[in-house]
Amino acid sequence: MSAVIELAPGASENGLAIMLADLLKQNLEDHPHKVRDFEKLNGSVAIVAEDALVALTLEFQRGKLVLHDGIYGIPLITVRASSDDVMNMSLMELTKRFALPDPRGPINRQVFESMKAGRIHSYGALLHIPFMLRLTRVMSVN
Repeated sequence: MSAVIELAPGASENGLAIMLADLLKQNLEDHPHKVRDFEKLNGSVAIVAEDALVALTLEFQRGKLVLHDGIYGIPLITVRASSDDVMNMSLMELTKRFALPDPRGPINRQVFESMKAGRIHSYGALLHIPFMLRLTRVMSVN
């Protein structure tokens, strides 16, 4: 099965949705081993970039991703952060052995510091840890 990534009607006006769709397409093309994790994702994630007043929903359907403008349906996980922190999350460094976030990575330290300082809020992440780990591996360009 190959990964399908598409924009829902109206999402083509959302710059963050377009950017994330392009990033994910390129990431899966550059790292074909990530397709396995992509195909297991089933559920949705809302991302709110508070400084840009932009929201989107990533709706994963086991091998297919639809990006929606705004918050669509009831997401499993919601992330509220600045647009810079959202982009940093896609740059998180992963460990070689288990492909988990590497706490030694400089970008990861920035993301963890933003979480600790309350600049990144995530809702539902602890209830869906396997989903979050797969999402992190798929989203990370590393």
